[in-house]
Amino acid sequence: MIYYDSKFNFYDLKNDNRWSIKIPKSRFPWWILQKENRIPNTTILNYFSILNFLFCSKNNYVNDLILGSGRLYKFFWEPLTLGILNTNCKEASAYLLYNVLKKSFLKGGKYCGIIQPKNNWNETLINPALNFLKKKRIEINYNSILKKIETEDELIKKLIFNKKEISINKNDRVIMSLSLNGFNKIFPKYSLPNEFNTIVNIHFKVPEKISLNKKEPILGLINSKTHWIFIKKKYISITISDANELEKLSSEDLAILVWNEIKRALDLKKIKIPEYKVLREKKATYKQSPGNINLIKNINKLPKNLYLAGDWTVRNFPSTIESSILSGKNSVNK
Repeated sequence: MIYYDSKFNFYDLKNDNRWSIKIPKSRFPWWILQKENRIPNTTILNYFSILNFLFCSKNNYVNDLILGSGRLYKFFWEPLTLGILNTNCKEASAYLLYNVLKKSFLKGGKYCGIIQPKNNWNETLINPALNFLKKKRIEINYNSILKKIETEDELIKKLIFNKKEISINKNDRVIMSLSLNGFNKIFPKYSLPNEFNTIVNIHFKVPEKISLNKKEPILGLINSKTHWIFIKKKYISITISDANELEKLSSEDLAILVWNEIKRALDLKKIKIPEYKVLREKKATYKQSPGNINLIKNINKLPKNLYLAGDWTVRNFPSTIESSILSGKNSVNK
């Protein structure tokens, strides 16, 4: 893994302006006292809006607490909320955002650094997990889609897949790591969220002649379609959160639009668009609004031998990789 300190670089495409926010290790936010560390044209008083979160409830939207205007809204709260909740400020849950802030920014820079895989997530997480399971002689069935379950006496008795059926003994335990959309199909009786937000990732393979060594490894963009740029060796990757509005745009048109923003942000103005791959996760997360997080608690009276895992199953926290890992640990511990 590659660890970066808690320094966040930004570029405003509209105004051609760059700045950085560096969070100190101490709990006290000393950085807001120094003009050079604050977002351009903001004052210390602007940052006091975070105190409103101390009194938020599960019914509050982020917009309710930050008043939805001003430079701090556009240059701090909006990218932060989109990045964490994959939901815009007008619809996002202030309660979920505050729970993340308490575990990160409000504890100091030590708790909000950035971690990236050295090469890719397959090498970092997936392959080690598969190797661990193989060493334990655990059978792995690929392309097996769960279609239905059969229950008896409040216990799962059979798992019905597209290729085979598995009988569950009395003392067996079942851990299901289904997406929320997948869970809704298997357990339609629960009134769970059925609104989802898209995340778009595009990976550009940069020609050998282009050097990226002196570029910021991570750059947030403002006043752009692109939200975050990640630079790694000869690849430039971008992320666009809450990207439902881009669904009608073709992959080619979207890649061209994004590459034009990248060229300005990284000063690659004369470089033609390289080879690329567009990935659209149309149901990346559920829309993490107050109404929807209140629906999550409707999961009750599950079969006694069933334990759930998955990013959406961790109550009080958003759907993230961290929540996925935590949910797996919780299920095993139970």
